[in-house]
Amino acid sequence: MPGGSPRQPRALPTLLDRLLQAEASLRQRHGLGLLVATMIGTLAVADAWLWPEISLAPGYVVPITLGAYAFGMRLGVELSVLCAILRVLCAGHAYGPWWLYAGSVLMLSEYLLLALGVGLLGRAVRRIERHARVLGRLSAVAGGLTTALDPEAIVRQSVESSVLLTGADGGFAATAGDAGWCTEAVFRHGCWHAQNLVWWPHAAGPWEAGSASGAEEPATPQQLGARVQLVVPIPSVEGRPALAIVVFRGAPHVFERPTREVLELFALHVAAALKAATLYRAAVEATEEKARMLACVAHDLRNPLHGLLWDTDTLRAENGGRKELERMNDNALLALHLVRTLQEFAAIEGRQLSVSPQPVPLARVFDDLQATVGPLISGRPIEFRSRVAAGAETPVSDPYRLQQILGNLLANAAKFTERGAIELAAERPSAEIVISVRDTGIGIEPSELRRVFEPFYRGRARAIGPAPGMGLGLAIARELAGLLGGRLEVESEFGRGSTFRLRLPAEGPPAQTGALPAHDAPMTAASPRGAVVLLVDDDGQHWAVLAPVA
Repeated sequence: MPGGSPRQPRALPTLLDRLLQAEASLRQRHGLGLLVATMIGTLAVADAWLWPEISLAPGYVVPITLGAYAFGMRLGVELSVLCAILRVLCAGHAYGPWWLYAGSVLMLSEYLLLALGVGLLGRAVRRIERHARVLGRLSAVAGGLTTALDPEAIVRQSVESSVLLTGADGGFAATAGDAGWCTEAVFRHGCWHAQNLVWWPHAAGPWEAGSASGAEEPATPQQLGARVQLVVPIPSVEGRPALAIVVFRGAPHVFERPTREVLELFALHVAAALKAATLYRAAVEATEEKARMLACVAHDLRNPLHGLLWDTDTLRAENGGRKELERMNDNALLALHLVRTLQEFAAIEGRQLSVSPQPVPLARVFDDLQATVGPLISGRPIEFRSRVAAGAETPVSDPYRLQQILGNLLANAAKFTERGAIELAAERPSAEIVISVRDTGIGIEPSELRRVFEPFYRGRARAIGPAPGMGLGLAIARELAGLLGGRLEVESEFGRGSTFRLRLPAEGPPAQTGALPAHDAPMTAASPRGAVVLLVDDDGQHWAVLAPVA
């Protein structure tokens, strides 16, 4: 009713709900045969001795209906004949000779029509239920295909799923080539077997018009001991399919039409998954190409900056450190920092980083970081505090990468804190080492909190002082945290400050293979006088600068 309270659902189930629940129980057939036999026996006894003058013919309809629906038309027909015979034997003498012949035939025909109709209904319901289960499995396996982004894994998974969906004994993926449609592995008995097989010796598949047929048979029956096979081509955007899924069975039972339709529908999902994997591979290759380009740009920018810094150092030494030269040197250092940041990001994008786990004394790392962040907060009423809790003194990690992450977080805190405190703390609440960088700065707006780790995102908040950078510091910190086997989290209250938490495994990052070391840790060993230094460089400017020193 308009303006009134919403109508509450009824607490008691309706008659239709009860019937649907009973129908599901009927299809399970638990004790139903005994119930049907009991009902027929009771009706026969009542028909013969209790109420012979009353027609109980409609009563036999119930057991006939139950039997035909649950067990099929054959049992329904048998029950119809049985009930008609019992009706004649038990109550036929009460109705006269006409009923014994014409009436019983009419009653039997009614029973038979009822059994056939209800049996067909039960068969249709069971088929729909079976198809629903198959479609449910199809949806599940199709969803699994979308998570696999490797084409080879998708093909193997699709063959395994096709065997499961069709109830076949085995299957394989046939690929079109110069020698026809071939495969190198067959899935049978729940596992893969290496087997080179020319399934169809022609370029055109057997499903195509004009392909060879008649005298030639596919190789599946002869070489795999199969008697029946079903093949479905995988659609391709290029036109003619180049991949087909073949399933086979040893029994001489032909695959039913619904099974073929399900497999054809599944082939569309396989084609979509392969397309997604192709697009993913193209995106990965584009990302790697972008990373290589960034690395080349950063390298080309860094070389002239190094030459500029060497020239300014020489001029400063000769001219007593004039202000103009100092300013040139500071700007060159800033540009070099930006280039190194860009180069680091390119190495991360290109997956060219590795870690060197070792015990890290956090107290010493915190002292180095305090010396680094000191100039960034000088002149402002900011207190820097650091502490290392018991149990967190010496985690296993990469000291260079760890210091790089924390340095980025501290630089970010100093950039947006005008007064108060910046705290660097480490603790070990469980199997993780949690390192927190907490500040009392301006905080982060809730709408920007989810974007702070995006590359090149600088946000709308204004820094306290000059804030050079490209918005890559937090993005690099998050990627390096993942490289160390941990994760980076952030909490912030706008106007009151932010807290970044680095969670690392105390026993070190997982083992890595195939990565290339990309960081150049600063040299700590002293260079003795008179040592021979080998300089390898492809930039002539560096040779010109170093020639007077050599």
